[in-house]
Order: sequence, then structure tokens, then C-alpha cells
Amino acid sequence: MNFKSDNVFGIHPKVLEAIIKANEGTEASYGNDSYSKKLSEKCCELFEKEVIVYLTNTGTAANCLGLSALAKPFETVCCHTEAHINTDECGALGLFSGGAKLVTIPGANGKIDLGILAEYIDGTRFHPPHGGKVSCISITQSTELGTVYTIEEMFKIQEFAKSRNLSLHMDGARFANSLMSLKVTPAELTWKMGIDVMTFGAIKNGTMAGEAIVFFNKKYAENFDYVHMRAGQLSSKMRFFSCQFLAYLENELWLKNAQQANNMAKNLLKLFNDYKIQPKYSVEANELFVVLPKDFVEYLRTHGAGFYEWGVPEENLYRFVTSFLTSDEDTKELRQYFDSYYSKIK
Repeated sequence: MNFKSDNVFGIHPKVLEAIIKANEGTEASYGNDSYSKKLSEKCCELFEKEVIVYLTNTGTAANCLGLSALAKPFETVCCHTEAHINTDECGALGLFSGGAKLVTIPGANGKIDLGILAEYIDGTRFHPPHGGKVSCISITQSTELGTVYTIEEMFKIQEFAKSRNLSLHMDGARFANSLMSLKVTPAELTWKMGIDVMTFGAIKNGTMAGEAIVFFNKKYAENFDYVHMRAGQLSSKMRFFSCQFLAYLENELWLKNAQQANNMAKNLLKLFNDYKIQPKYSVEANELFVVLPKDFVEYLRTHGAGFYEWGVPEENLYRFVTSFLTSDEDTKELRQYFDSYYSKIK
């Protein structure tokens, strides 16, 4: 009953098998291996477009190194207040970009409010050159609150970015979960919606390590091989990153994993609904946020359920995250403790 994060689980067996197989024999180093070349071809096929792919060892490196291609040191990236690049990446954008800053824009359900963004860019709070030049919008898909930008919402963001001559970045740490929620293709949710650069997440959904930076707009990839190397992200044994992604993408494993995680989130939603507990946000991927009494929280934790407190303590808000390894048995066991607790307090 570990619902703390989709990072707490292990590696999918097929990915682990791929790592073991890649360990046989020798391969060229620094990304010149056969696995990396195959991955590049696979990503072009997957996104229905010629793309440029770089691998990093963490999501933070992928996000902020990718953003460094979109934002110069004197420029600004606008993101949602809850965005991972703002709350959990220790100012890495400034490190990798040489000084670019983040400006956070609020919005309901973890989504940027374009009206507030327009007010910031066009209004008095943005005073060039003193305020720095806004160059990029970064969105998270699915969002940090478990919601998903719809195609209609993505289209509006694309049109807004075009009207202001801004680039678009996507933090796709849970990209697969959003695809399964929307039932669209990778192309329809990325470059066809104006995304220039994307972090293609995999670690939360079955791999051991390695996230991908995908360039849909090639002009931003100019000299990026030097940037990638200088940031310490060019692994000498890159095949062990690439082989994971190949196994992850083979036979749509990544989508099947994400669907499992989303299904288990729906199981949790049904459990909460059965006890008249309404999530704070719409459950559209694999995260749920619910308000629970503190004594009930302690009861669940005493019996082995793991989940995180979220936001300020006074809210009593808690996050539950499901993964490809979350099972029906996990949610059934949790239901038993709901049943036993609420039967005692009736």
C-alpha cells in the first residue's frame, strides 16, 4: 500500500532484461552505440517527425538543460506555481542556463491561467529591460495536481505563445499517463500543439534511470551536444540508458504501464467516493489529492499505508500516487482499513 510516489517502485522486468542484454559484448561509447542510434530512429517514428534526442540521468537535468536551450541568461521562463521546475529542482534552471529565471503563474487545477500570464507580460509587472525578457512557457503534462491539459487548452496555449513569439516547453515526466487519459498520439500532444522541446519521462513509469530531451524544433538544438557534454550528461556508457528506452517503447510497454497506473487511480477514486471523500482536483492521470482527518491518516499509516502530506499542514491535504506496479490487491487492502475504521466511528 505504498502510494507515496511512482518513484518508489522498481524497474519493469522487460527493462531490466534489456539492461542485462546490453551488458553483453562491447559497444561504441558516448552515444555512438547501436542502441542510441536505434532509439533516435524509434523516437522519430513515434513522434511522426524527425526529432533530435538527448538522454540525461535525471528529470531535473532533462527539464532544466532542455529549458537552457530556450532561455538565455537574461530571459525568463513562465511556469505554473506548482510546476516541478519551480518547487522541486533547486534552482537548476539558473545553473544550466547561466542565469535565466522562473516566473510563476497561478491557475486552477495546476494549469497556467493565460489571462494572468498575459497580464504579467503586457502589464506593469513586466518592465523591460528591468524585468528580464520572457522567452518561454513551460507546461507540465500531466500536471503536478494530477490533471491533464486538454487538446483545446493546449491549442489556446499554442496560439498565445505564437502571438507573443514565445517558445513552448513541456515537462513530460508523466507524459504517458496524459496520453492514456486523452487517447491521442504523441505527435498530437507535442509538436502539433507547438511544443518546441520536451522532457520525455520514463523513470516514473518503468525504467531505472534516464530521461530524454526531445527537440521538435531543431533550431534550439544547435550546439546542444556541447551543452549536453558540459553539463556532465553525456554518459560514456550511454547504451545502458538507450536500451532502457528501447525496451520501454517496445510493444507499447510505456503506454500499458501508464494505463495500469491510471486504472489504479480510478480504483482509489471509487474507494474515496464510496466514503463520500471528494478529491480536491479532478482525477485524470495517476495522482489523487484528498482531505482526510488526521486521526484517520494515523490509522492508515499505522497499518502500512504510505502517502504524502501536501501543501500547508492546516489543510489536511494528502497525495496518493499510483504506478504500473500498483495492484488491485493494494487498493483492496486499503479498502479493508477504510471499512474497519469507519465501522468503529459509526
